[in-house]
Amino acid sequence: MKNALRVLVLLVLILGFGSSVWAAEGVYFSKQVYKLGMNHRDVQVIQEALKKDGVFKNSRMTTYFGPITQRAVKDFQKKYGLKADGVVGKATIAKMEFLGLFENRAEAISRGSRRVRGEYLDWWSQVSKMIQRNDVLKIEDVETGKTFRVMVTAGTNHADVEPLTKEDTSVIKDIWGGFRWDRRPVLVYAGDRVIAGSMTAMPHAGVDGLPGGQTVSNRSGGYGRGYNFDFVKDNGMDGHIDLHFKNSLRHKDDKQDPKHQQAVQKAAGIR
Repeated sequence: MKNALRVLVLLVLILGFGSSVWAAEGVYFSKQVYKLGMNHRDVQVIQEALKKDGVFKNSRMTTYFGPITQRAVKDFQKKYGLKADGVVGKATIAKMEFLGLFENRAEAISRGSRRVRGEYLDWWSQVSKMIQRNDVLKIEDVETGKTFRVMVTAGTNHADVEPLTKEDTSVIKDIWGGFRWDRRPVLVYAGDRVIAGSMTAMPHAGVDGLPGGQTVSNRSGGYGRGYNFDFVKDNGMDGHIDLHFKNSLRHKDDKQDPKHQQAVQKAAGIR
């Protein structure tokens, strides 16, 4: 009976790929292709299957299809004689199903069925070692789901970041309703990790039209004369904005900001 069911499911996979939703061993996929850069609930199911097979080495599953997932997919494909392009399509899913990698995972999944929660990681012992200056991060606002990109350009007590482009700045202003100091819970995508964070949208301590790292006057946010913390140019923002994590501190007094910490906890699903 089980073999007959498996054959039936494989026929559905082969014949029914014209539809937008398809199934394997009780798991419903809403995309026909999963590849590098995608963020989707289904990716976690794929990672779990890869981990069962032994090719996914990360200790935690996420919804983000990053380089670690792509490498695991390629290893899986090479292992079973599939085209090793790192893209999960019908052939790769069918092989996973045939190997029984979806067994005991019979749950319906669809876009938006569960909100992603960030890992509640300590800034000092974990996050500050995971993200470095010049790293580009994808940020997702928890409440709206809107995303934008930033570069880490400074920071010791927390991360100071700048949007990459004017388009990213426009998304930030749309989320916050302009440049504001309001703390908002965010998800920070770094490699294959999704980290709980908190961000403001008030640029400060920089002048976009002058070289970064030099002493300049009239820095944004009322900071006056001093070091120009603006390294990403022509992005529609003067200076940088704050990105906080668990136990991170303010620069002005080396103390935790309670509102930032509450927002981080919300992003982690604790509050």
